[in-house]
Amino acid sequence: MVLSGDDTTLKWGCSKCKGEEFEEQDHLRILRNCDNSQNENIAWSWMPSLRRCPWSQTDDHTWIILNWWVEFKEFQVLPFGGSDLMEQPAYVLESFALIRQLQIEIEKTEAEKRQREIERAHKKARRKTGR
Repeated sequence: MVLSGDDTTLKWGCSKCKGEEFEEQDHLRILRNCDNSQNENIAWSWMPSLRRCPWSQTDDHTWIILNWWVEFKEFQVLPFGGSDLMEQPAYVLESFALIRQLQIEIEKTEAEKRQREIERAHKKARRKTGR
């Protein structure tokens, strides 16, 4: 969500995952499949369903590491102090490398999607002009 730039789910929440100020959205928990431990899609039973609330699928450790990444990118602040990423524990470097890899994949997918849309628009324009 954060890496992809998709901010629609950032507005999602309920009293369980975001506190009392989101209580008015509790009625959407069923629609967002927040409480089911089993995936409804049998073909993909080995992974969380994409039809589930992302907040319910992300554990606290993941949020902590993602916040470290955001702070590092925005403020050059490292989780264990210092100014050199190589001085951090190995798991921090590995986590940051994985996050960066995911970010690159998402950006590549988005660029390919935009390119396909441009190509479709060009084809549509050519058909209209008869070329």
